[in-house]
Parts: sequence; structure tokens; C-alpha cells
Amino acid sequence: MTTSTRTAPFFDRLEEARRTKKSVLCVGIDPRPERIPEAFHEAAGGDIERLLTDFGTQVLAQAGPYAACFKPQIAFFEQHGLAGLKAFATLVGEARSRNLLVIGDIKRGDIGSTAEAYAHAFLEPGGDFEVDAVTLNPYLGADSLGPFVERAAANGKGLYVLVRTSNAGAKDLQELTVADSTDRVFERTADMVTALGAPHVSETTGLSAVGAVVGATSPEAGARARERMPHTPLLVPGYGAQGGTAADAAVCFRPDGSGAVVNASRSINHPPAPDGDWHAAVARAAQAAQEELYAACCPD
Repeated sequence: MTTSTRTAPFFDRLEEARRTKKSVLCVGIDPRPERIPEAFHEAAGGDIERLLTDFGTQVLAQAGPYAACFKPQIAFFEQHGLAGLKAFATLVGEARSRNLLVIGDIKRGDIGSTAEAYAHAFLEPGGDFEVDAVTLNPYLGADSLGPFVERAAANGKGLYVLVRTSNAGAKDLQELTVADSTDRVFERTADMVTALGAPHVSETTGLSAVGAVVGATSPEAGARARERMPHTPLLVPGYGAQGGTAADAAVCFRPDGSGAVVNASRSINHPPAPDGDWHAAVARAAQAAQEELYAACCPD
């Protein structure tokens, strides 16, 4: 275990990374063994822990100069059992040792002591799975998020609560109208996120410790979410492979270009490499996404 010395609020640190790197790019790390270049498989010799660790570490190395943060999706590690979880722990530790910000894409959501246990696992300084922020599922209500809010506020961590997601099925529930008003479910969820974050707004950035996930695939919902949550930092998936554009993502930002990062995973993990040089291809893909997103989302 390592001891965390990061006490500044996560979203203050993320804003500093945005300004320093001129980047609003969040690079997802979703290792799919069948798509990992053969050279990694040869070096790993059938050791899945080494395969996942080496691949993820090289994504950090190649995309690091261009990314404001990284988002490893734990499911791609969990599916490989203990070896996968060891690789996840090693990778997030390596990222944080390089002063790269890490969002653990875990999408947990449960009540009472179970939520407290999840919060301890990922947000407690020195833990094996310690990350800088996590994604959460709000379906069980505000009390299921309370332990995460408390732990995040105490430890300078951040949260991203699912509000309006990027998948096609988001409309099945999130776009439904609430019976007693004209609000949609995602708008009510946004209000809940705002209320949870209100006591934890940074004086430095004006951003709360409780953020939201809002997909780029529905610009109308993105604009509405930003209007509804002026102090809420947003994580914006759906750019690139899912069809969202930089212009679609731009509606999720505050007028000064702050308050959001945009995720890209497949396009950077598995970019076209006509010359066979995967490492260079990852760097090119990350730089291209960084430049396109910053130009679209951040005013001069």
C-alpha cells in the first residue's frame, strides 16, 4: 500500500491539469485481450496479469502528455479474476505515482454499510485500489451515495454520478417524465447530485466534489444538465466511437471552458496503426483528440 499526500480537492487538481496541459481529454483504459497487439502477448507469455499491466502502463506512457486524466474500467480487469484485480491495483498505483489523475470507472451503487465498504475500498488513502475519483450508480437514491460523498470530501476525492448516460438505452428510464411535474428522471437526478454536492463546492474553482456523468450522444440533454447543475463537474462519454462529436460535448462545459472532461477509450486504446507501430499510433490518437476537444470546448 502507498500513502496518499493529495489533500486538494480532486476537481481543483483536475482543473489545474486542464490548464497546464491544455487538455479536457479523459483516456479510458479498457483492455480487451483480443485487441491488444501481439507483441504484448508474446512478452507476457500467457500471464494475464502482466498482459493487462503492460498494456495499461503503455497507454499511460503514450497518452500521458495529452490527457487531463485516465479512467480504467474495472470490469475489463475483474473478468480475469484475482490476476485482473492485481493488474488494476498495479495500474492505478503506477498512474498515481506518475502524478496522473485516475477515475476508477466502477459504477457502484448500494446502501448503508455496503456503500461504506465500497467507498473505503476506492477512496481511502493508502488502499490497494485507491483512485482519485469514482463513477457511481444513483438508482438506490441519495442515501446510497452519502458514504461516498463523506469519504470523498474528507480525502480530497471526486465522484461522478450517472445522470444522463451515452448508451442508446438511456431513454428507457432516464428520459421518462416524472409524474408530478414536467421534469425527466435525469433532471431530477441532476437535482439530487446538486444537493449532495452543495456543501462541498470549492472556493478555488466553484466546482463541487460531486460530479455527474452526462453523455455527448444527446447534446440537448447535455445542455439541460449543464444548465441544471452549474457547479457540477461533468464526465462526458460518447465522444468518438459512440458517435458524439466535439461540438456535442462542448455544451457540457461552463462558459470559460472549465467543469468537464470528455472520455475517449476505444479510439485511443486501439487506434489504426498502418505502419504497425501501436505506441506511436496511441500518442497520435491522444494528441488529435486533445487538440480537437480543447479547440471545441475551451475558449481562447
